Amino acid sequence: MKRIKLILGALAVALVAMFALAPVAQAQEAHVVAADPPFVAAAGSHDVTISGAGWPADATVVILPCSYNSYEAAATAGADACDTGALTFGAADGDGNISITGTFDIPADGMCIGVGTLDSAHVGAYCMGVGAPILPNTGSESTKVAIIGAAVLAGGAMIVLSTRRRSFVS
Repeated sequence: MKRIKLILGALAVALVAMFALAPVAQAQEAHVVAADPPFVAAAGSHDVTISGAGWPADATVVILPCSYNSYEAAATAGADACDTGALTFGAADGDGNISITGTFDIPADGMCIGVGTLDSAHVGAYCMGVGAPILPNTGSESTKVAIIGAAVLAGGAMIVLSTRRRSFVS
């Protein structure tokens, strides 16, 4: 009976750890957007058309250049690193599709283009590469998941081993 209690206790600890370490839901709704062209051959001024679906019907949507050049930086810096003085306005159609063309001065290491509604409730980003597209980092961070799993497993093993009765022979 004691072993079952220990197993249930270890399961409860693992469950609490799983919910405590889960990421918090974001307040903004992120959208997938695409660009035409997907990348440019050389740095300089280029016309770029940003398109996407799932935006609020008939909403005003803006695109703007941002100072970062990776999706990781876009997730952490957000709109604070974008040039709000260089907005290009557009609108979603009745089905929530957008297609907005803007002219951007793309540096040699690439750049990201921010996309969003005026209230910032719906946002997105597309990172332009020079010579090749900048691919997003998809999937989870497996190293972090493995470390958390090993820590929970070690905690459960410590609980089981600390409550075992040992017989000492002298």
